[in-house]
Amino acid sequence: MNMVRLIYVSHFNGSANPNDIQDILAISRENNKKRGLTGALCYDPDYFLQCLEGPRDHVNALYKQILCDERHQEVTLLEYCDIHERKFEKWSMAHARIDELTESIILKYSASKVFAPFSMTAKQAMGFIEDMAKEREEHLAHEAARLFKAPDSHAHA
Repeated sequence: MNMVRLIYVSHFNGSANPNDIQDILAISRENNKKRGLTGALCYDPDYFLQCLEGPRDHVNALYKQILCDERHQEVTLLEYCDIHERKFEKWSMAHARIDELTESIILKYSASKVFAPFSMTAKQAMGFIEDMAKEREEHLAHEAARLFKAPDSHAHA
């Protein structure tokens, strides 16, 4: 089955309530697993920047849903291409709010510290999303190590 990658940006209609986003992410993760989709989402109160990967039919169907979703305005396709391998095979949907990322990632792909995905090229958007997912993965690994760190053996001596 042919796999594709799709990157789009949109204006979020209304304010991005963290609870709404968490609900969207939970549903997306569940549905994406069933459909064999992977990807990543970066968002702030105004914008969504998302990459979707997987079987062509499933990516196309999801993008059609996004285009019809009233929460999205000015949906703009940045990239749509055939792929031989996934970039986000570990993630049913990696995600980060822009304020969770280091400023250096934004500056690496933007002219300023302001998240402006509509001014990104497809290559910039892909680099940004890859760096975002890598940073989130490192953060989660660090948090897991901190939470599950073995107790100090000298503490009981």
